[in-house]
Amino acid sequence: MAQPLRFIPLGGLGEIGRNMTVLEYGHNILIIDAGVMFPENDMLGIDLVIPNFEYLRDKKDWVRGIVITHGHEDHTGALPYLLEELKAPIYSTRLVLAMLDHKLKEHFGKRLKPDLHELKPGDSVRIGPFDVHTVLLSHSIPDSMALAIDTPVGRLIHSGDFKIDYTPSAGERPHLAQLAALSANGVLALFSDSTGVERAGFTPSEKTIEPAFDQIMRQAPGRVIIASFASQLNRFQMLIDISHRYNRKVAIAGRSLEQNYEIARHLGYLKVPKGVVVKLETTDKLPPKQVTLLITGSQGQPEAALARMAAGRHKELSLMPTDTVVVSAHPIPGNEEEVGRMINQLVERGVEVLYPPIANVHVSGHASQEEMKLLLALVQPKFFVPVHGELRHLHQHARLAESMGIARDHIFKLQDGDILELTPDGCRVADKTAGGYVFVDGSGVGDIGPAVLRERDALARDGVVSAVITVHKGSRELAADPQIVTSGVIYKEQSGGTQQGAQAALVAALKQSKRSTSALTNTACDALSRYFYQTTRRSPVVLPVIVEVP
Repeated sequence: MAQPLRFIPLGGLGEIGRNMTVLEYGHNILIIDAGVMFPENDMLGIDLVIPNFEYLRDKKDWVRGIVITHGHEDHTGALPYLLEELKAPIYSTRLVLAMLDHKLKEHFGKRLKPDLHELKPGDSVRIGPFDVHTVLLSHSIPDSMALAIDTPVGRLIHSGDFKIDYTPSAGERPHLAQLAALSANGVLALFSDSTGVERAGFTPSEKTIEPAFDQIMRQAPGRVIIASFASQLNRFQMLIDISHRYNRKVAIAGRSLEQNYEIARHLGYLKVPKGVVVKLETTDKLPPKQVTLLITGSQGQPEAALARMAAGRHKELSLMPTDTVVVSAHPIPGNEEEVGRMINQLVERGVEVLYPPIANVHVSGHASQEEMKLLLALVQPKFFVPVHGELRHLHQHARLAESMGIARDHIFKLQDGDILELTPDGCRVADKTAGGYVFVDGSGVGDIGPAVLRERDALARDGVVSAVITVHKGSRELAADPQIVTSGVIYKEQSGGTQQGAQAALVAALKQSKRSTSALTNTACDALSRYFYQTTRRSPVVLPVIVEVP
């Protein structure tokens, strides 16, 4: 009897981002994507969240290859951290490989020469026991691919991130005929993007926002400043073309956008008329009505170009009253507050601000319900697994598949770390491995856990009180009045009386305490915690320090 194939999601099932999948057959592993998730509001100080690689640590030699479906950070951003753990060839399109080469050089310098293999959409490649066929589908970045993977137990199809855009603003239409042909002899299981499942109907084509931008460029009294995702290369082609139509010069601000623009232009993914794109400083010499700025910051990131302009902190760019600012993106879940704050700051500065839903300046790159149904109808899988989304998205996608006639017991709603075993005749959740968050904080990877985040949350919420307690070495009696310093607890105007009261409460408690260092420390914590809660109704973090003197 043939051994089962294992499908193991290490990220992307239960959150937006952090997409990573392991396919395992015998001692052979194929990895699909390795992405990051950007920190949520309660992840204080965290830079990135990556998948948990624990499952792979004793199987490094089994990894035959890594296939990347497209160039977004939520599918590529964890690769540098993965390659710190294991070495394997990487397969993807020319655009993705160029982006990855730049990313990996930044991370590793000369420590690593990645093993990169180019695939054109439509190509096939043998990786260990897996035959991988690539299929071009639409998304918000060129060369996004679905994968049809022949395994010893049957053919699997992984959608990647997709939509069905019959009239893309650039590039080819989705290769639905190829996908149908690859599905004709039967598909064991379909793993499909769930991000947009809450939207009925079809996701509009990228072409549908062109009239809105044409009108904006034509009518704007001054500069048009457009913030979008740095990977929206098809949209940037549209914006460059419209700017050229109305005699506007285009300048680019934001490191990630500049990098992607240069890579895409060099590889021919962007066709730029001569003289249209200029350096940022050149725009200072042009009439505002002849300027378009493409910038980063559509998600309200504090250090991105648009947020710094909104706060008046950008060294090179200042807002003008005649500016029209366009936020060409929907907020990623969790970013709504930052985006709203940034828009309010822009409005306060007196500029015209356009954003969804008040202007048709963005369409999603993810399929809506009817496109998901179309994919299910084309593929007709025996088993179905919704992927890429929060739990509510996976649940709704499962219900959608059931409405298309797939039996409920053939639909599997997994979470990160679940181990799904597939055979030609069956499918079951057999086990579970570590699938939780791994935090990247500065140069540290995985050294920050929930306990540290709880401490950071307490510090941010109620502040900190430190107390320096000086005692005689022999008698352990107080040698001086304790010194109390607060941060983030009380206003400076109030601090004098409050600190005196805290000092008196602490001295009284210490006189009744036992003399050991641990007893003095515990007494100080209890006394100061009680005092500040009674006087301020706050619970600051208390940090006593015992200093011994002769």
